[in-house]
Amino acid sequence: MSGLAQTNHRQKRLFLLGMFSLFIANYWPVADLAQHELLLARMFQQLLITLSATPLLLMALPKTSIVLLTKPRFLDFPLKHLTRPVPSVLIFTTTTILAMTPAIAGFDMSSVAAQQLVHLSLLIAALLIWIPILRILPGMKQLSTVGRLAFLFVLSLLPNIPAIVLIFAKRPLYPTYSHSALGISAVADQQLTGAAAKVLSLAVFWGVAISVLLRADKDEALGLDPDPITWDDVQREFDREAKRSPRV
Repeated sequence: MSGLAQTNHRQKRLFLLGMFSLFIANYWPVADLAQHELLLARMFQQLLITLSATPLLLMALPKTSIVLLTKPRFLDFPLKHLTRPVPSVLIFTTTTILAMTPAIAGFDMSSVAAQQLVHLSLLIAALLIWIPILRILPGMKQLSTVGRLAFLFVLSLLPNIPAIVLIFAKRPLYPTYSHSALGISAVADQQLTGAAAKVLSLAVFWGVAISVLLRADKDEALGLDPDPITWDDVQREFDREAKRSPRV
């Protein structure tokens, strides 16, 4: 009973932290700075949504809720195929890079609805990478510990692409952020944004990788399987088989 209470308490903490991340990303001062002043704030807002709020809220979900939410059969195909390493990385990378382009930045600022659409796209893209990392989907082929580490390593390299462009740009690339703000020039703002994207992404993905590795070592020391098959996995397969079998 105490273990269950601790789990519930942990999930509540994770939920509150996830909601707090979303709150910071969507309200003053981060949201105001992201909308009108600093590209750096926009990047920070994006990182809060994709690398903080999304995994925290996923980890806060009870297993029973995950089972119920993913039970509809029509979700099997997108969840099975879009959360695989290659598609999920491509979708996540494309979405996050597009969200930082001048065109999408301008669209984002055009209305509240546009802003929420961009944020929702980032959230969905982030779900696709965090689901296989956290291994929360029942009845799906899960990444092994080595697979998760490789996946996280690849993800940690991807921010280098836009970061290099921003760091070495010699002129303002964003019309919206072409003026100085808070004593920071537009070019310096871009350079700080590129550096922040690289450093913070590395910190998150490598931090999670270290956590995965330590957990696997602990399980191995205790004689546990670091890549177990759970009853939820078995039950989901039974449910699918029952739906496929013709009724007599």
